[in-house]
Amino acid sequence: MKHLKIEGQKAFFRRGENWMVVTEMTKEDLLNLAHAAVEEEDFETDTYEEVLLPNPAHRIIYQQVNGQLKELHNRRAAFQEEVRNIYKDAYNKYCKD
Repeated sequence: MKHLKIEGQKAFFRRGENWMVVTEMTKEDLLNLAHAAVEEEDFETDTYEEVLLPNPAHRIIYQQVNGQLKELHNRRAAFQEEVRNIYKDAYNKYCKD
């Protein structure tokens, strides 16, 4: 599912079923996007192309958020394994028979 897109010389992100302009992004939206990048195998974004975004704010926000989300998505298997190991260690420590 696509979560970031460039359309009509503006950058958008998905908030639920709606597309919102990136300048309206909140910290909760960023957290939801990060969660989707880790959890969804079909996580997708439009490739950043500077010429498609004449607004400097849209360029900066989209470039930074898109880069971080793609990196997180590419490392999601390692990240999920690390989380499982953290919980496994805690479980073994506190739930011994």
